[in-house]
Amino acid sequence: MPRHRSSATPLKAVAALFALLGAQLSAQQLGFSAATIEPGPGIRITGPGPLRVPVTVRIRRGYHINSDRPNDPYLIPTHLSWPDVLPLRVESVSYPPAEEVKYDFSDKPLSVYSSRVEIVTTFHVESVPADMGELRGSLRFQACNDKACLPPKTLPVTVPVRR
Repeated sequence: MPRHRSSATPLKAVAALFALLGAQLSAQQLGFSAATIEPGPGIRITGPGPLRVPVTVRIRRGYHINSDRPNDPYLIPTHLSWPDVLPLRVESVSYPPAEEVKYDFSDKPLSVYSSRVEIVTTFHVESVPADMGELRGSLRFQACNDKACLPPKTLPVTVPVRR
């Protein structure tokens, strides 16, 4: 009489192989991100002058990201950047106040963001663009928990331009 294998057998074999080889997949390799960009309603460009564009970053529970001004020079700051988006010109990027948090692995408090933060870019609009569908930028950050830091990551930032 033929024996039927359980559907769990291939899974067990793969798990055993990884255990034997000592292979470890990092969270970054699996596509994990401790921070994400929240989709917003977009912006409307109505005329020349200043234009405020908020970008909301959601940080996964149990993690933090370094602020835009970390307390140690070896820590990677959070940085929102925009390539040339003519006819707009970046005037300023305003980061929220950071939290000063003490962790066991550090002698001094770290300057971090957690939970949800809003970073606001003020653009100067030189002229109203006729066919701009979105603004594209990028957010670079390093996420950590209370035990270790993940490699730095850059996420694309897309802000729809409504008509």
